[in-house]
Amino acid sequence: MRKLRLVAVLLLLAIVQGWSEGLAKLKIGSHELIVELAVSDQEQATGLMNRTSLGTDQGMLFVFDEPKEASFWMHNTSIPLDLAYLDSRGEILEIVPLVPFEEIPVRSKSNKVAYALETHRDWFASRGLKAGAKIEGLPSR
Repeated sequence: MRKLRLVAVLLLLAIVQGWSEGLAKLKIGSHELIVELAVSDQEQATGLMNRTSLGTDQGMLFVFDEPKEASFWMHNTSIPLDLAYLDSRGEILEIVPLVPFEEIPVRSKSNKVAYALETHRDWFASRGLKAGAKIEGLPSR
């Protein structure tokens, strides 16, 4: 039991510190966000589908091979989300709300999207973050 607790504490520390593969700690102004990385085609296709919850300061970061016009939908996704499209420098290009289970794609206005960041609905607005804000800690593509 003691070893199990130690493993749980170490795992929690790994998640918080971004030590674990597949996770990153992003900084946006004075705010921090722990994100799961969606890099492979399968990870990107699955995204946050079939999840029932998402931590307050958690999200998912989609990392694209090349900047492009991006498109997202909410197939089998029940959590209300905001989606920020980011350029290769980590600047937020636009933030759009995503409606649970909506299957109509939400396309980016720009063809320079290098990353897409999903968080809880109103995560950005509640922290006063808008298009033009810079995100630090993005993984290389």
